[in-house]
Parts: sequence; C-alpha cells; structure tokens
Amino acid sequence: MLPGSCDGVDRRNFLRVGSIAGLSLAEAMRFEHLCAAESKRNDINCIFLFVLGGMPQQDMWDLKPDAPAEIRGDFRPIDTAVPGIQVSDVLPKISRVTDKFSILRSMTHGDSDHGRGFHIMMTGRKAGAGDFNTGPKNNNQHPSVGSMVARLGETGALPPYISVPNYLNSGGPSFLGPSYGPFVIEADPAAPEFAVRDIALPVGVTGDRSQRRRAALREINRFERRVEEVSRQERAFDVFYKKAYNLMTSAAAKRAFDISRESDKVRDEYGMTSAGQCCLLARRLVEAGCRFVSIENGHWDTHRKNTYSLRELLCPSFDQAVPALLNDLEQRGLLEKTLVVVTTEFGRTPRINELKGRDHWPNAFSILMAGAGLKVGQTVGATDKQAGFVTDRPITPADMAATILRTLGIDHTKIMHTPLGRPVRLVDGGNPVTELFA
Repeated sequence: MLPGSCDGVDRRNFLRVGSIAGLSLAEAMRFEHLCAAESKRNDINCIFLFVLGGMPQQDMWDLKPDAPAEIRGDFRPIDTAVPGIQVSDVLPKISRVTDKFSILRSMTHGDSDHGRGFHIMMTGRKAGAGDFNTGPKNNNQHPSVGSMVARLGETGALPPYISVPNYLNSGGPSFLGPSYGPFVIEADPAAPEFAVRDIALPVGVTGDRSQRRRAALREINRFERRVEEVSRQERAFDVFYKKAYNLMTSAAAKRAFDISRESDKVRDEYGMTSAGQCCLLARRLVEAGCRFVSIENGHWDTHRKNTYSLRELLCPSFDQAVPALLNDLEQRGLLEKTLVVVTTEFGRTPRINELKGRDHWPNAFSILMAGAGLKVGQTVGATDKQAGFVTDRPITPADMAATILRTLGIDHTKIMHTPLGRPVRLVDGGNPVTELFA
C-alpha cells in the first residue's frame, strides 16, 4: 500500500491518469509535493530529441571528404547558412538553419552497448553492472535529466516531464522516486487516430456525473477520517486527486495535447511523420508550460545499408522536422525560452563494414544544441581525419547534462539524497560547455 492511500476505498480507479511509472497522476503529484522544489523557477524549457541507434557523425555532421572511400562514405559536404560550417548533402533543409544551433563534434564516452549508451546519455552517469537492453525501461541507476528537471523545478497545469511517443529507455527517475518519472503519451501523434489517453473523463461520465462522484468521494473521505486518525499528509492526499481532476478537466491541458488544433499547413511543415508530429507536439507542450519534453526518434542502427537507410528512410523526416521546430519556435518567440537538444547514444564506426553499414562507436560523435540564449552558429570540438577520435575539446555526457541543467537554471553540482540517506551529486564530474554561453 502506498503512503497516503486508504484501505477499503479504491480511489485510484477514480482518477488514474497518464503513465508515470505505474502511478496515478494524483499519487505522483502528492509525492512530488512532499519533496518541495529547491531551485528557483526558471522560464527556460527543454525539448530533448533522442535519435535512437546512433547518428553517424561522418555522414551527417562531421564529414571527412579527403578520407579514403571506405571511411568517407557516399555523402558529400554542402555549405550552410554559416560560412565555414558544412553538413551532409542528406541534410539540405538543416543546412539552412545552422545559424540557429551549435554542433558539438567532440562528444565521447566509452560504452558501445545500446542500453548502456542510453543510460549515460540520458543521465550523464556511466551505467554500472547489469543488463540494460532487456526488462523494464525504467532501469535507471541514476536519475535521467528529465527527472532531475521535474524534481528541481516547480510544476504547473501540465506534468513537468513528458515523453513521446513512448517511454525512453533509461528515462526514469531512479532514487528520486516514481513521481519524477515522465508522463508518457504512449501514442504516435502522426497516427490518424492519435489521442492522449486519460486526460479526459471516461466515456459516459459527464461533467455533472463527475461532480457527483467527487461529492461521493468527499463523503467517503469524511467517513474514513472519523473511523481512523489520519496524518496531515494523508488528509492532504485529496488535494492531489483534485490536481489530477483539474488536469482532466483543464481546457488548457486539453488544448496542449490536442495536436489536431494545428492547421494543415503547420502540420505539413513539420511533416506527417513520427519525427515531425512529435516535434510539433513538443512545441505545443513547452508552449503550455511543460519544462522537459523527451522525444524518441528511431531506429538509426545502420549496421547494414547505411547509405540507403540514411538517404531514403531516416534523414528525410529528420531533415524536415528539426528545421520546422526551430523556425516555428523562433516565429512564436519561444526559441529564446526553449533549449533544443538533438542527441544520440553514440556514433558509428569510421570504417564501413562488409554489409555497407557502420557499427557502434562511442569514441567520437556529434550532437546539436539550440535556443535558450545559447551561442549558436558554431562548431565545438574536433575529431581526427576519420572522425574516429576526439582531437580537440572532448565533451562528455556529464558535460552535456551539466549544460542542460545550467541552461534551465538548475545547479548541476547539487547533492541529492537517496531514500537511505546516501548523498549523490546530480552530475558527477561534468561541467557546462562554456563555449555555448556568450
């Protein structure tokens, strides 16, 4: 039985909302309240686009045209909106918005396993012993960055951490507790029948009927308080059911999740793909006050037919979605208040394999950061002639996490405590990438 729950009354079934690691939203809000937000509210939000499988740095962001054919691959560099910066010819639309982001070309870590790579990039902390590729996705040994933001920021009408179109591997809260896990939409906004479950009253429950249910619930609670002494925390439990109820009945929340309110023109600009519509929904959510939206875009594990996969299957939707997101945020005056991170778990091998693919490579890879007042239109770091090893300004996942937290107004050196009282630093050994801060 969870703390604050009452024997004999299944109140969870009244307002079970969302998918926050198996808890109802009301229970999650209650636990969140018990740990008061400890940092100053900041108006910067984050859209965290995770390209699952490993973006090939030498085919997208860090081309080596003078390398041998088995290294450089089939793509050629093209000029961009920023003189001196080139990207791949498979990214023509992104090439026109390089003035809106920085390319971090010197990301590096030591894990070539997908699951362990997810963990280090989602949390900034290297994974310990264990299998990170099977079992529940909430396998965090350290809180994800999204959970850190949810724990240390205030909340509004929307959950502070939302994940779309599913729960990202290692996107959980670890010792921070289930209430700081993501509200998972668990649906692809590009699907014609897309709808966010559990933010509306059940079918057949009208507003009047729900009011009667609330009145009945209050009577049951009064009876419970008469037959047993309830602690202050337990008496406050109904407050969190009320907040969950308010989310379900909030016109603003419904509008934020209702992507069909967007015009066909805007939806087409993002692309009627999973990548495009997830980015559009993320814009709607940060616009409505969500602090951290994570997006999974996959699967980029190009062990075979790398050129075909990138040119025909993966990059077209990505190349449309990312510029549309950045341009839309800017036009709405939101880009200065929104940090956009495009990341991945590792890069790909410098040498093309016998299946015409590239394998896992954590030694050097590239990510993007945009918005939130960061210094953009630049590259940070460099790699060798094969894009295989960092030669200048190595940047670690811990540095990335520290950069995100600093941008969102959160102290990355903060010490948190596990339920057993063990002190744990949010980001251990990482420092913000100073080149991004003007």
